[in-house]
Amino acid sequence: MEDRNTNDLIKKYIEDTATPAEKDELMHWYHSQVTETIESPYQNEQEEAGAQKKMLGNLLATIHTVKQVNNRRKYIWYNIAAAILVLITIAGFFKWRSAGTTNNNLAANIITTRRGEHKKVTLSDGSVIWLSAESSISYPSAFSVTTREISFEGEAFFDIAKDKAHPFIIHSGKTSVKVLGTTFNINSYKDHQTTVVSLITGKVAFSDGKIQQQLLPGYKITYSKTAGEAKVERIANTESITARREGRYEYKNVRVEDVIEDINRNFDTRIKVEGAVKNCLFYGRMNADESPEQFVKKLAKIMNATVLKTNNTYIIKGGGCI
Repeated sequence: MEDRNTNDLIKKYIEDTATPAEKDELMHWYHSQVTETIESPYQNEQEEAGAQKKMLGNLLATIHTVKQVNNRRKYIWYNIAAAILVLITIAGFFKWRSAGTTNNNLAANIITTRRGEHKKVTLSDGSVIWLSAESSISYPSAFSVTTREISFEGEAFFDIAKDKAHPFIIHSGKTSVKVLGTTFNINSYKDHQTTVVSLITGKVAFSDGKIQQQLLPGYKITYSKTAGEAKVERIANTESITARREGRYEYKNVRVEDVIEDINRNFDTRIKVEGAVKNCLFYGRMNADESPEQFVKKLAKIMNATVLKTNNTYIIKGGGCI
């Protein structure tokens, strides 16, 4: 994380304007800096809580002093940064310890997938996550005593173990999805303008800090990252959502260019679309026993387009909307 970004996150944390995802990012950054085991200097939770309260009071007094000099001494932020990160560590110490974890668990587990790669991940609570290509999750080896929280980017199908006492929260950018036990799919790639949550069973609560929306089975929410707006609508075919984890991809009225982007990402292929056909809507599917090359030829035929192969790249051109 760049120094400027770190300072911005610390400032937002102090002013209580940081989102859950930003707080999580700051915590992960801090843990990545720690290379030695840290032992608590306190005898019990009450003693540590008292020290935390005193430290917070001193920290707030320092912040007040900085504000009074109109930011003429901005370097003081580095001292505040050190103080706030120590405070974060102390605040989280007993939570991790009471959950039966060790200091080694403070470092998050990070699982990523490359282009064309898919992984199945089982968490300590029994929840299962099917990661699509170019995706990542960050999660602790053992969850806290109150919640089960992870960070996520990309696309994945989630089958969350039921535990009413410990809600499962997924942070993705500025948004979060809170569940108790359910199955759903999230599509939230960083380079996409939208985040889509498709619920199959159970109930989830979607939030971006301002919008609070509960979702029922058979519905999906499409969130615009730029406009900060959300739209809820019924899923035309829930089977097409669950089929993706098994290698079957179904498209209903999806732009050809978006279909090809999806295929390229999940199968590490090189397919390009040229001309007006890229904006045409496609209706079709790619079966588990079908190769990307077979699918491309089928798509081109349906769109009355031509497929050319140059080296390892397929080019779809011509044709038009039907």
